[in-house]
Amino acid sequence: MNISSWKMTYDKYENLTCTVPCTMYSVLLEHGLIDDPYYGNNDEKYTALSDKGCSFSAEFEIDGASLEKDYAQLEFLGLDTICDIYVNSEKIDSVINMHRAYVYDVKNILKPGVNTITLNFKSPTEYFRYMENKHHVYNTADALPGAAHLRKALCMSGWDWGPALPDMGIFRPVVLHMYDTDKIDNTFVRQYHYGEKVELDISVETVHNSDCDICVLIDGKTVYLDKKGKGSVTIENPKLWWVRGYGEQNLYDLTVRLEKDGAVIDEKTEKIGLRTVTVSTKPDADGEGSEFCFVLNGVKIFAMGANYIPQDNLLSRINPQRTEELVKIAADGNFNCLRVWGGGYYPEDEFYEICDRYGFLLWQDFMVACANVWLRKEFKDECIKEAEYNLKRIRNHACLGLFCGNNEMEEQVMYLSRVTGDSLLVRMDYIDLYERILPDICNELAPDTFYWPSSPSSGGGFNEPQADIKGDVHFWMVWHGGVPFTEYRKHKFRFCSEYGFESYPSMKTIRSFCEEDDMNCFSKVMEGHQKCKSGNTKILMYLADNYRYPYSFESLVYASQLLQADAIKYGVEHFRRHRGYTMGSIFWQFNDCWPVASWSSVDYYGRYKALHYAAKKFYAPVAMGLFAEGDKLTVNISNEQMTDFCGKVRVVYSDSSLSNARVQTIDVSVKALTSSDIITIDFVSDNPYDEFVFADLYDEKGNFIMRQTELFAPAKYYEWKKPCIEAVFEDVSDGVEITFTSDVFAKSVFAEFDEDVRLSDNFFDIADKDGFKIKAYTDLKADELKKSLKIMSVYDIGVKKD
Repeated sequence: MNISSWKMTYDKYENLTCTVPCTMYSVLLEHGLIDDPYYGNNDEKYTALSDKGCSFSAEFEIDGASLEKDYAQLEFLGLDTICDIYVNSEKIDSVINMHRAYVYDVKNILKPGVNTITLNFKSPTEYFRYMENKHHVYNTADALPGAAHLRKALCMSGWDWGPALPDMGIFRPVVLHMYDTDKIDNTFVRQYHYGEKVELDISVETVHNSDCDICVLIDGKTVYLDKKGKGSVTIENPKLWWVRGYGEQNLYDLTVRLEKDGAVIDEKTEKIGLRTVTVSTKPDADGEGSEFCFVLNGVKIFAMGANYIPQDNLLSRINPQRTEELVKIAADGNFNCLRVWGGGYYPEDEFYEICDRYGFLLWQDFMVACANVWLRKEFKDECIKEAEYNLKRIRNHACLGLFCGNNEMEEQVMYLSRVTGDSLLVRMDYIDLYERILPDICNELAPDTFYWPSSPSSGGGFNEPQADIKGDVHFWMVWHGGVPFTEYRKHKFRFCSEYGFESYPSMKTIRSFCEEDDMNCFSKVMEGHQKCKSGNTKILMYLADNYRYPYSFESLVYASQLLQADAIKYGVEHFRRHRGYTMGSIFWQFNDCWPVASWSSVDYYGRYKALHYAAKKFYAPVAMGLFAEGDKLTVNISNEQMTDFCGKVRVVYSDSSLSNARVQTIDVSVKALTSSDIITIDFVSDNPYDEFVFADLYDEKGNFIMRQTELFAPAKYYEWKKPCIEAVFEDVSDGVEITFTSDVFAKSVFAEFDEDVRLSDNFFDIADKDGFKIKAYTDLKADELKKSLKIMSVYDIGVKKD
């Protein structure tokens, strides 16, 4: 029985009806008692709402026959966070961790007829202040002081991309199970691969450890487990699960049945993928460094993706449909990996199931980020129970590639102790939790999944956590350090798990939270939606180095997105060029939790920024990069496929009038899972402010793959001509095909429509008179779509509008 209908009481507002998931902010908003907390500067004034607690109550009926069942188990899958639980006015527990589920035997409390549950939530911010006064613990200055004391998603208390709206309420189902004899608790599957067969060792735990029979059904086989709930089954000629881009995402149905006297009394089915996955940290031959790469089914994988944060600060708004749409967007960006960042919360079961189906490899942080821990007994016990619960919940998923102890704390404990005055106790607590407790739990409950103590790290023990030659790094010299994009190419990392560059979201998204009068990057509203304290300054600083001064707010927004795409593209192409030494690129960040200026490639509403369209190219299985080095231009092709690539590259030199072209066509062949410089040519120009070079990549059948363009001078110095861009629309079976042509060179052409439309490409270059063709995936017809077309290019950044 799902207990989904509730009533909330907050301050003077009583008995506000709501349905799970339901939280304080969302219920007040649904009843019109507060305005949208994401509009204007509302988030700042609504932080104080969490200074008061609230309560949720529910009534449900039980008939006498149900009460005769052997057991009644009440399960709370998500309570956020400090909560006293009452059933029929009897207090059954006080809980203090949103990252766990809570299960209670309530058979002796329930009664025939109407029963009640009351959940009294206490203020999280009051708890922060109380505990911080008791014992100071460092957490990032972007979050509320004291937030690190509570096992609650830290980013809900503010971040340099998120609002401080520390919510409270019920964010996952409340379920009453009434049953006889026993029920299945959890299943653990271990895989042993031997050539053309896989042996599965299966362990099943039941709630009451009864003497019921347990059978497992998979691949047409039925196996009964022994009295300890253990057994094995062999899969012949297994269909392996692969990360997207390397093979198929084959999944098997695994059904576990609990039987008593031949009757099935409980049954659960989950999907598993047959694969081996680990992380190799094999030392280099010279012993100086060591590799850091995912190894899937014996194949070294180049991880390509971004950091995933909670989809919404109001967790009640997250649902499986929205989650799948976001994962599909990651797939469209040619990601094969996502890092579940440690400042949020452990995602829903559906997230992992969707990642299994779409073929993503997950880097899964435990939920600590940029915050020390005070490992008193109560806190330590919570961390242990949280880890045990989530490991058992997600450990069988094919997508799971790595568990990581925390985000950035090894580095911060090591280097920030001088600033924060942390004592030796902080280091002791750190070592105890991340290098003893968590790895021991992982080794016991998920021994086949690689454990890594921190990110960044070289393997723990405060041993050079930011070393280039081993482990993973977070590289923030570009952006936070203010250095040019060229800095990326001075480093050869083994695995870059965080690096990034900010931009503004689209104008449509900006209009969702501010009025026209606020559309200035230094207005109170725009600065309120720019949580990085120096963010606007950095955008303008990098803009000064690369593009002309924008004459309008809209052109500033557009230019900021070009900067972001340029910066990350510059890094990724370098990382992929050194495939084999560098084996991972996970930029910061993929998504947003509200409409904001941030490092995301996709904004809160799922609208692609220029970066996400760029990712479709630089994360493509076969990707081309142009490297201007002195007076030479090198064309590199990265082939992250399991088969060799053969095709052609067409290199064209041109002036801005699209004339005087020099063309060079090269046949290319690149081995599977390698990166190769295919040609180096002279990169000189008689007129660097009017000429450019572009390269088009084709497969062996002549199908166009991608275009890359390189200028001979900075874009701000280039003598841009006003383009006359025309578009021809044609209805096709799966949308509308649009061919853009221009009379002159048009760079980073941005096409936008009144209605949100997913495009095959955007921010593209029209570099010859043949034009450039894209597809709009829409139910609209060509005649409807073309009516609202708006176009912008680099030329428009520096042009004063009338």
